Amino acid sequence: MCGWLSYGQATMEHPLIQTWSASYVGLSYVIATLTSFISLELAGRAGRAQAIGSGHFWQIAQALLLGYGIWAMHFIGMLALHSNMPSTFELLPTALSGLAAVALVYPALRILHAGPLTLGRLALAGAVAGSGISAMHYLGMAAYRIPGTTVELVWAPLLASVAIAVGASMVALLLFGLLASSWAAQQKRATLYGAKALAALVMGVAITGMHYTGMAALHYVIDPNAEPSRMAAHGADPSLLALVVGVVTFLLLGLAVTSIAMDTGESTAHLDAATG
Repeated sequence: MCGWLSYGQATMEHPLIQTWSASYVGLSYVIATLTSFISLELAGRAGRAQAIGSGHFWQIAQALLLGYGIWAMHFIGMLALHSNMPSTFELLPTALSGLAAVALVYPALRILHAGPLTLGRLALAGAVAGSGISAMHYLGMAAYRIPGTTVELVWAPLLASVAIAVGASMVALLLFGLLASSWAAQQKRATLYGAKALAALVMGVAITGMHYTGMAALHYVIDPNAEPSRMAAHGADPSLLALVVGVVTFLLLGLAVTSIAMDTGESTAHLDAATG
């Protein structure tokens, strides 16, 4: 990952310059895709575990992984934006943005699995999850500080980002519902893995697309009335936060993969014992 670029203090004579880091953009897509694939795996296990009463555990795990994974992608995606002014993140809204995603993804999953998979149920669950993702995004953007600038809202990409969040949530929840249904149990393992991989690639595009569309909704401009004392950056160092988020993200993904592997091994052992 490339570091945060800082070229000194911008002025009206030397305006704010913002560029994008391809490595951070690529990493954000990788995180979104891996999160999507593992979430699809957890959705399948939630469906198979309903009969023995442990489906609730997998739904909680899925909500935590999906919510945090989307938040981590969002955070890494924000670090893709490089500025010629010092930038920081306020810790409280950054933390709240992560909680917002998990807090609304979980009830969306509960709504989805509370009854038959109907369009109305899917729309309601998608609206709840999409609202959580949108709240996460704009809380996270509120935590981003470029001292000496003001922020202008651009309504078209803002509304588009919310629409993408709700639409992508509905598609993801539809896939979760299908993988938790009897339909998935009738498919071959190779077919399911191929479908999950393809779906994860598409979901990764939708999640990152929502993020970068949302970032386009906020336009930072130099504030000519800013006091010199307010031009200095105060807050968490982006590079340190990026390291922490990156390490925790891949540890969480690794833990999820390990849990899935252990569950698969136990299921295979039970099947062998039953047929042996």
